[in-house]
Amino acid sequence: MYDIRPMATPFFRLAALTGAILFVITGCGSQARVEKLYHDRAAVTVPYQKLLVIGIAGDATERQRIEELIVANLASENVAAIPGYTRLGRSPVVLQDAIDEAAETTQSDAILIAHLVSASVNPQVREGRVDVKSECRGGNPVDLFLYDHEELREPDSVTFAHEVTMVTNLYDADTGKRIWTIQSTCFDRASFDAVLRQEAQAIVRQLRRDGLVVSSDS
Repeated sequence: MYDIRPMATPFFRLAALTGAILFVITGCGSQARVEKLYHDRAAVTVPYQKLLVIGIAGDATERQRIEELIVANLASENVAAIPGYTRLGRSPVVLQDAIDEAAETTQSDAILIAHLVSASVNPQVREGRVDVKSECRGGNPVDLFLYDHEELREPDSVTFAHEVTMVTNLYDADTGKRIWTIQSTCFDRASFDAVLRQEAQAIVRQLRRDGLVVSSDS
């Protein structure tokens, strides 16, 4: 059974009892933290070659964007993938039977379900700088009274720090068994979409690292 309900809290942390592994990926102006919550290594004899990707979020546009970004990152690794909305539509409710049917018709051997657990935006104010510009009116340059002084004040600037947490599950399409679960948290000061891009990269990178996907050309 696939749990496709939007989650208010990352309850999969309970799976940490199996022994969570934390990976931190840093980059210019951004950071991704990936926590392995579950991995049934014995259940996978060969890597998956084609994934049906389903995004779960409160907004249909965000769900579609999550699917598109993950599929694009898998494609960059030459891994075949299908965005779920192209088969299941944009309805807020998706039935398990519909997911199974979509996986079968697309000949997907695995189903990846990525839940957008939380998203936050925190404004950060950077105080403006004050510089003094001095111009000499003439006479002795060391005489401070011969200078005009002008304050040059930079305005305060506001940047927004975005933080997104996702929980991603990988299921075997034939058995419906959960194979793998990670929780990923990404930070960025640029935009919400930039954070979603980081999330997609982190998810696909971890799939590769754990040997769960392989190029469809292999």
